[in-house]
Amino acid sequence: MNGRSELQNYLAVTKLNVHIYFMSRNASTDELYFVTLTVIDWIDVFTRRQYNDFIIENLAWNQQHRKLNIYAYVIMANHIHMIANVTDGSLGDVLGLFKTYTSKELFKMIANNTQESRRDWMIKAFERAGKYNHLNEHHQFWQNGNYPVLLYSPAVIEQKIDYTHENPVRAGFVGSAHEYWYSSANPESPLKIIY
Repeated sequence: MNGRSELQNYLAVTKLNVHIYFMSRNASTDELYFVTLTVIDWIDVFTRRQYNDFIIENLAWNQQHRKLNIYAYVIMANHIHMIANVTDGSLGDVLGLFKTYTSKELFKMIANNTQESRRDWMIKAFERAGKYNHLNEHHQFWQNGNYPVLLYSPAVIEQKIDYTHENPVRAGFVGSAHEYWYSSANPESPLKIIY
């Protein structure tokens, strides 16, 4: 081993591209992407530990079963940022399946959570969003779109990792990025990432 991490090795062999562009759902498997998954209407769902833990469990499942590679992440109150790619297949397809499954399950979790003080208005908001979107049957949890941003150089990769990790600091949740539990900046992060 040459002492470099997998991410450093990846950065060393990344082909430089001179422009950034938005990929369709069929993002290439051999490049890194910055992705953001956002709850409809920016609803602050992820203020409850049980919803965050559910997201972590499902990201870990996708790492094991769908070959999702996560290099950095943060779960904010109403969105998730990740630096990711997949070993096989399409990142967009993996994210689409993740969003479909978690949308249904989070909707059920919220609807059945008698301790959830925001339950009624959140359910109404999800149902309203689903009603006006022909892509959904009953409700919509996540905003439409899987348009990962290609990270075309080591400098851009580092900038997006810093942006991801600094999100909770900019939001005023913590004083330092490593203090935020649901982030790869935390050395004890509940989700394992590729370094």
